[in-house]
Amino acid sequence: MEIKYEITEEDYINLNLYHAKSLGHYKKGLNVLKVLLVIMCVLLILALSLRALDFKLLIAFIVVTTANLLFIIRFDKIYEKLIRKTIKANLKAKDNSSLFGKRTMLISDNEIKITSKHITEMISKESIKDIKIYDDMILIYLSSVKVSFIPTRYLNEETKEELLKRLAALKENN
Repeated sequence: MEIKYEITEEDYINLNLYHAKSLGHYKKGLNVLKVLLVIMCVLLILALSLRALDFKLLIAFIVVTTANLLFIIRFDKIYEKLIRKTIKANLKAKDNSSLFGKRTMLISDNEIKITSKHITEMISKESIKDIKIYDDMILIYLSSVKVSFIPTRYLNEETKEELLKRLAALKENN
């Protein structure tokens, strides 16, 4: 089976976001950070309001608490934007042209071969640790940090089904 596709900067950024979100400590860290921020703000306002029983401080407490709740709701999007910005900055820091561009994936019974202008990568069936499917890409995990992927926009339903069958067969037979 042969599939031709292209990897863009946006694909690479989405790959890194998916990878970060799939890690257990990412979600745990986000939740801890959210709770700590809220607790710190609430304790600060409470300490101030107990010191001087003032109606203005009570209003400030209500405003800060409301702002914290809104922050918690928006935090995931804010954090994702920060990760996206960091990845873009890292990509622009050096020449990463080999990460992007047109590729060809050839899938045989025993391996996957990915070729481009800059690389030729051979992936044995024994190397495939996991396969994750998202709406816009299919990830082939070779380890917890090494991933090959294909954007699904280059696949019609029939090709996507065939690709998933072949990948599952490679993974099962290793």
